[in-house]
Amino acid sequence: MNRFVQLVIEMLGNKEEFMKKLGWKLVFITPKTVSRVRQVTISARGVAFFLFLFVASVLGLSRMIWFSSSYVFAKFGVYDAKKDNESLLMKVKFLYKYADKEMARINELVNFEDRTRLQYGLTRISSDIRMAGIGGLPTSQDIIFAAILDPVLLDAAIIQDNIETLIRRAELQDSTLTKMSNEVSEIHKVWASRPSIWPATGRITSDFGYRRHPIVGENIFHEGLDIANQINTNIYATADGVVTSSGSRNFYGNVVFLKHMDNRTETVYGHMNKIAVKKGQFVKRGEVIGYMGSTGRSTGSHVHYEVRVDGKCVNPSTYILPEDEIVD
Repeated sequence: MNRFVQLVIEMLGNKEEFMKKLGWKLVFITPKTVSRVRQVTISARGVAFFLFLFVASVLGLSRMIWFSSSYVFAKFGVYDAKKDNESLLMKVKFLYKYADKEMARINELVNFEDRTRLQYGLTRISSDIRMAGIGGLPTSQDIIFAAILDPVLLDAAIIQDNIETLIRRAELQDSTLTKMSNEVSEIHKVWASRPSIWPATGRITSDFGYRRHPIVGENIFHEGLDIANQINTNIYATADGVVTSSGSRNFYGNVVFLKHMDNRTETVYGHMNKIAVKKGQFVKRGEVIGYMGSTGRSTGSHVHYEVRVDGKCVNPSTYILPEDEIVD
């Protein structure tokens, strides 16, 4: 072993001379004998060239690995994007159906409101008002831009506009229906206060207006209608109201006073044989409030019926609707 070391030192020279050399020396020793030693000298340029090749090979290999991994990731990314796109398409289709269904329901409400307004004599909401503030489809520029990017974006833009339109129409419909409901409630209140049916069956023996009084024998203004029939014939409330007075009073005999829901209209039912309601009681149109008689100043079984508006007697006949007319 010492002989081998000496041979190496002799060939390479001393340490200082070796460090001064610019090239590299490679020493090859055969395994059979240490006496056969070969050396190859590599210059600095050669070393640099080999280092360059080594670095370039490493960089190339790294770049190839990076591209390969990027391709794999991109492929998986495209797959995920396709799945997301398919999911988005399904959602868009669902929203299309949902928007169409809800729009049809709103159109049904519009038709119902139009019919109801016509039935109650209310002003119909014009189509211009219903479409006020409701935008149309996306602009052509938006459509072209969305179509270039992705047809799904175009569908999404359209469905977004449809949903926004649906919301605005629903809000408007809610407002108009609420207003109509309040107006109809007021109309029903007026109708409920209108004494629109006959207070009893029978024949009219005295109309509203001047007449020759059957007892006094003078021309006196008759403030109501006299309807004659057999004793204990039913007498009905001609409108919803509250009993403000029930009992015997002067010439009326047994009489009932009803105050109706508008707080302006009052009806009077006189000469009853028997009263069926009490003061403060609420009665509905058509409800029996008493029975025909001949109490008070009367010459026979009948009901004296009056209609008063703001305390003034009016002709009851102008309030009574035909029997085939529906009032409730």
